[in-house]
Amino acid sequence: MLETNTDTPGKPGQAGYATTARRARYAGVGAWLGLFALVVVTFFANVDRQMLVLLAELIRAEFGLADIQVGLLQGAGIALFAGAAAIPIGWLADRMDRRAVLALCILLWSAATAACGLATGFWTLFIASIGLGLGEAGLMPIIYGLLPDLFPARQRILANSVFAMVNLLSAGAGMALGGLLIQGIDTLHATLPFGLASTSAWRIAFFAVAVPAPLLVLIVAMIRPHYAHSAHSDVPSPTGETVAPGLAAGEYFRREMPMMLRFFGAIALINMAFAGITSWMPVVAVRFFGATPATAGAGLGSAAMVGSVIGCVLGWLVARRLTARLGVLAPLRVCEWGALGACVVSFGYLIAPSVSYVYLLFGAQFMCVVAGMIMFPGLMQSICPPYLRSRVAAIGVLTTVLMQSGSPVAIGLMSDHLHGTASGLIWAIVAVALSGFIVACLLMRSAANAVRLAIERYA
Repeated sequence: MLETNTDTPGKPGQAGYATTARRARYAGVGAWLGLFALVVVTFFANVDRQMLVLLAELIRAEFGLADIQVGLLQGAGIALFAGAAAIPIGWLADRMDRRAVLALCILLWSAATAACGLATGFWTLFIASIGLGLGEAGLMPIIYGLLPDLFPARQRILANSVFAMVNLLSAGAGMALGGLLIQGIDTLHATLPFGLASTSAWRIAFFAVAVPAPLLVLIVAMIRPHYAHSAHSDVPSPTGETVAPGLAAGEYFRREMPMMLRFFGAIALINMAFAGITSWMPVVAVRFFGATPATAGAGLGSAAMVGSVIGCVLGWLVARRLTARLGVLAPLRVCEWGALGACVVSFGYLIAPSVSYVYLLFGAQFMCVVAGMIMFPGLMQSICPPYLRSRVAAIGVLTTVLMQSGSPVAIGLMSDHLHGTASGLIWAIVAVALSGFIVACLLMRSAANAVRLAIERYA
């Protein structure tokens, strides 16, 4: 109940109303600490995911795997099963304490990461990668559902943008940290206690990145949501009450599904194209240019972080300049231009003379992709009512991972068929990347009007 202010004659309750309104419009320190906690969790999830990528060539050599098997581990094992789990996890996140669901996901993917280190062959490693995918499936739906529980409407765009930017940066940082970890294990391998000196270095690396799980669960438990659960509109009124949703979920999805398929399809194709590049480029660096997994991780990770920073700044600057002319569609146009830029950069891999050139191209592609993808969270949350954000985010994850899961597999299959060609793997990577980026641009152009109408409808 609002307090009555008797200091202003004729306007009872005005000061109390203003105080409550201000609290509803601005988040406190606890919200920003909660955002920091989610960033930390996402960073370690990226480290776990990148470890399987960085160690792929060592695992392939020890188990005698074909490239298509490596692609299955990086694609179907993680991404496909993650997509299947995204919808039910998103449904749970809308009905339970999101912190509890996220904690369970952390424990699952950490246990699966440790299980990768115990693998005895392809199938045990594949099953462990499925667990990794299932655990990480809920990460984005839960976090994009939890952020509105931490921040009021006025600051939500800022919070989402900060998280998206740091998440993109952490992908490169995770690769760089993974490379440094592998290098450290290689250096200290012979002196490790408890019989670890006789254990393969890649197995120890998996064990090491699974260790922080209990700390991550504790960090999540310390998050304190302030706003209403997304079963209702999460923007509180000045009285502290929530506004009941005006559009049923089924009605919304029936109305907007054609738009969502094109919009999320375009984003999924960009992720598919780039997933093929990020999954296989460490293998290219090791196999064709003689880099070690540690130096490949450090080089590619550093390039990714630099490209991400430049891409974030460039994306926002271009979007701001386009807003006066394109309005709400400016972010979508930045996504389109970023995909076109990444498409052009892909051709450079075919003539790369050294691993340093590969790092440069990798960073340039990160810049192009990030410039567009930094706009995605804001667009996604603008095309739906607030109380449906978790489920809409889950559909976005499902669409993305279904497309993304096939990318490393397709590249591995094409590489095996082009085995007689010296650069068959690189040709396969470029072919998949070009198809994804080009079709994504066409889909974004065709969806533009429907996206604009949806944003205007639910703003």
